[in-house]
Amino acid sequence: MKKISGLLIAVILLCAPLAQADDPAAPVIRNGAEPAEGLEVLRLEEMWRAGGEDDDVFFGHIFRAEGDADGNVYLLDTQLSEVPVFSPDGEHLKTLSREGEGPGETRGPVDLTMLPDGNLGILQRFPGMIVKIDLEGTPLGNFTVGDATEGGFNSLFTGRCRGGHLMMMGQQATMGDGSQTRTWFVSRFDAEGKELHRLWTRTRVIDFTRPVIRELDILDPAIFGSTVGPDGRVYVATQQDRYAIDVYGPDGKLSHVIERDFEPRERLDLETGRIQAVFDVWASNNPAGIETHVESVAATITNLHVDDANHLWVENSRSGETGPEGTLLAFDVYDPDGRFLRQVALLGEGDPLDDRLFWARDDMVVLVKGAIPAMYASMAGGQAENEEEGELDEMEVVCFRIPR
Repeated sequence: MKKISGLLIAVILLCAPLAQADDPAAPVIRNGAEPAEGLEVLRLEEMWRAGGEDDDVFFGHIFRAEGDADGNVYLLDTQLSEVPVFSPDGEHLKTLSREGEGPGETRGPVDLTMLPDGNLGILQRFPGMIVKIDLEGTPLGNFTVGDATEGGFNSLFTGRCRGGHLMMMGQQATMGDGSQTRTWFVSRFDAEGKELHRLWTRTRVIDFTRPVIRELDILDPAIFGSTVGPDGRVYVATQQDRYAIDVYGPDGKLSHVIERDFEPRERLDLETGRIQAVFDVWASNNPAGIETHVESVAATITNLHVDDANHLWVENSRSGETGPEGTLLAFDVYDPDGRFLRQVALLGEGDPLDDRLFWARDDMVVLVKGAIPAMYASMAGGQAENEEEGELDEMEVVCFRIPR
């Protein structure tokens, strides 16, 4: 519970959003429900797997996968605070970093990304900083994002780097009279951690006299819906129930907005129960009880990837139900101008309700089995009970090649 207590302090109070106006000058690229070139079906080819009940390799909670030019895969284990590394044929080469506060060490890491200089950056949420190591694990120093005000804090959630361009998504908090102002942000940074452009923000004011736990105050859609492309453009999806992706140019200005006709998906009881179980644990720590609010629809945009040709691949809340039988996920693919070109169905094992798929490279994805229930269980310190959730299996990782 020690690791969770700081999170509880940070999230279980009322957050009233302050509206952020859209840029009326930014053009909107409107797409229909069907892509111009139809559906492409690709069968994933297994390269290796690790973990699970029958393997000597044990994982805590794998929250991110990255690949390098040689096809090696770097996994971020947020529970064990380490980075196991696997070769293209599945050999466990080494384990980088460890839990601690010394050089190259982290506590509660939340994300992993290759940095513009080719080294590895491990994002730590509190305080918001990147711990830098080389690909052999040698510490290269840290850089902290922003300056926390007295009584406030900075935190990081997501980091992505492509083509030497680095973006991060985080939150800044400042204290007021009986309240706290928190600002979610997506920004571009240079290799030394200097903020170049603040692209998007959402501000919420916490009223300490009216405690309530709201999903969108804790799991902002932009956490999973933001990335950067090799040409320096940054993509941010900020709406829970709307298919809209803001595109920012390397100059930091909003270039255009990509939209697509889309019917939001109502959540299943299993999905709602996972979130509610976490909130119930948090609320139980307040003797007076705390009101909770869970969204009725699933987040529309759940993952973004930009390939080397600057095509945007979008995973949405219906990606698991699109395509022929045997489809794991189907991605919407857009050209650099925001036009809906095609959908690509990836055939392979996995359950979109339980597992997460990470892009390690354009031609390689990593499936982490059981990642979604493990994420919610970790948020509740292992105390959450969901009536529809069975006992969590040992986490297994499967690396696939995408044939093209």
